[in-house]
Amino acid sequence: MVIIQLAGGLGNQMFQYALYLQLKSLGREVKIDDVSGFVGDEQREPALLPFGAAYERPAKKELQTMLDSSMLPWNRMKRKLFGRHKKSYFEESKLFQPEVLTWDDLYLEGYWQSEKYFQAVSDQVRKAYDTDRMIAWLREEGLWDGGDGSDGKRKSAAQYLQEINNTCSVSVHVRRGDYLTPENQALFGGICTEAYYIEGIRRMRECYPQCRFYLFCNDREWESSGIGEAEDMERVTLSGDPRDVDYAEFVLMSRCKHHILANSSFSWWASYLNPHLEKTVFAPERWLNGTDSRDFYRGDMQKIILQPEN
Repeated sequence: MVIIQLAGGLGNQMFQYALYLQLKSLGREVKIDDVSGFVGDEQREPALLPFGAAYERPAKKELQTMLDSSMLPWNRMKRKLFGRHKKSYFEESKLFQPEVLTWDDLYLEGYWQSEKYFQAVSDQVRKAYDTDRMIAWLREEGLWDGGDGSDGKRKSAAQYLQEINNTCSVSVHVRRGDYLTPENQALFGGICTEAYYIEGIRRMRECYPQCRFYLFCNDREWESSGIGEAEDMERVTLSGDPRDVDYAEFVLMSRCKHHILANSSFSWWASYLNPHLEKTVFAPERWLNGTDSRDFYRGDMQKIILQPEN
């Protein structure tokens, strides 16, 4: 048996579930632990419900065996004498590790952020992440068609979608929020700079003179001066619970014709699910600081490589 830990935000969980589908297709017994990865994480929770994602969960005893976590007196004494012996593997390298697809009797911790982990079942993955199903879920929750009742000026997600479908739409994703903490700045900071976005926007205008940009940002209070004030740019602002707004923005981003990505699995997946064969996807020249992340990139991504300032 293989147990995959579900953890992180929506995009990371989508990678983990995609690996689950790949292992299932190989005839493996595989389950998802959707509890342990969120212990102590007040900002995250299992996020795949709107897709209707189905998976088998491990029994308590199965988890205890894998993680050597039984609280029975004999097991506790054994750990005290000989240490903990977990049957687990924590993903240290961000490069694709093909051997992961062959392992058994193991608990997997990591994000597995590469298309290579599920390329063989890509059609199944796309079917699992049907954004029409997510729209139906949002509509049932009353979070899709309604506008902002406070001032009557904000558009509903349905109105944004109509515009996005009827224009040469380009999503521009700016990731802030938790990316601004000191520890995350060391890993993610200084990559998707204002210069990166300005260059991406310039190239999009060059390729598609009639395009219209839709700016998405998880920081609702952020002032987008510098990249968000042009006449062909619109900041997407939706009302509601932040989690539900994230789902709606994910759908809208995925329906845009072209994309300027943040170094974020959220916009990675949105651009992946875009069905347009002629889509243009711009990405930063590196994904993480100090880490070889070449396998994050797909064949349809074009890196924006900025010239160093003199």
